[in-house]
Amino acid sequence: MKLDLSLNIEQKQELVMTTQLQMSIEILQYSALELKDYIEDEMKENPLLEMMESQRDMNYRESSFNSVQKQDIEYENFVAYQPDFCEYLENQLFEVLSDDEIELGKFIVGSLNESGELTTDLEMIAEIFAAEGFNKEEIAEVYQRIQKLDINYDSSFASCKAEYIDPDLIVKKEDGKFYIEEKNTAYPTVTISSYYYNLLKNQDDDMISDYLKEKYQAAVWLIKSIEQRKNTIRKIAQAILKKQMDFFENGLKNLKVLTMEEVAEEIEMHESTVSRATTAKYLQTPHGVFSLKFFFNSGIDGVSSVSIKAMLSEEIEAEDSSHPLSDSKLAEIFAKKYELDISRRTVAKYRKSLGIKSSRQRKKK
Repeated sequence: MKLDLSLNIEQKQELVMTTQLQMSIEILQYSALELKDYIEDEMKENPLLEMMESQRDMNYRESSFNSVQKQDIEYENFVAYQPDFCEYLENQLFEVLSDDEIELGKFIVGSLNESGELTTDLEMIAEIFAAEGFNKEEIAEVYQRIQKLDINYDSSFASCKAEYIDPDLIVKKEDGKFYIEEKNTAYPTVTISSYYYNLLKNQDDDMISDYLKEKYQAAVWLIKSIEQRKNTIRKIAQAILKKQMDFFENGLKNLKVLTMEEVAEEIEMHESTVSRATTAKYLQTPHGVFSLKFFFNSGIDGVSSVSIKAMLSEEIEAEDSSHPLSDSKLAEIFAKKYELDISRRTVAKYRKSLGIKSSRQRKKK
């Protein structure tokens, strides 16, 4: 028996998920409020972190409104057109998924638009969760079980979930052109403490020096992560503005079909990054405040489901209440007036999702 010992060198690429990389992903997913809370917690642990005094003053003023300031605030600008229902769905996942499937379920929920439609391709999700042992068929099966949950919320769910929110970005129009403006309160300005930085540079005690170096590196990493988060969200918002210009000009009826894949290609980022960055982020527009995920949706013949619902609602609102429009008649109107080939069943599905009763129930004597 002959023993053959040999040494083989193999080159292999793999992504190492460091603690810092994991936290960068979490920071990207944080809402503005969650980010502020996280920064405040980090400041308690890290003496080299400090928030600019102007930012502190702004936060204090905004959290202690007086009677004069209240008169200057248009509260309707802070109400989301549609509520963020991700948390509502996540709380139901245990009903249809096993413990091993919960993280996958949360990712799928985070990739849904407000109509409950998946905006991330199944193959893309399969790539992301390949390391967890999920293939495309298994992911599709998990998605089917999630669809059994109460995804298409009705008007009663919307009313109980509506909340005042602080948008991350504002879309404004000046000299006939739209542009995006950042909200200072959405991106806290964190800096390195000059006092502790000077203490680090002039430190002779090795133990204290090592401690301050560690905290300095952590502070620099956090500041870079916050800046990267801000730039990513802004790039996505600019891509949405570019691709949904008709909506910003004319409102809901002009919202186009748009996928996360299209935006990811536009800004040259991974689709999963777009999905994470649009979670719990809001955009203030001339037509109200919307979650960024609102702008991703499917539709018919290039017209988004949101636009179709707006048209449907408008047609029903204008109908003769003594002779309300049936679903078949509405389908005919869409074909003639909007040149959209929509079946009676699809009209009925959209009507029910809007909480609108059938023509028989709407009829008034």
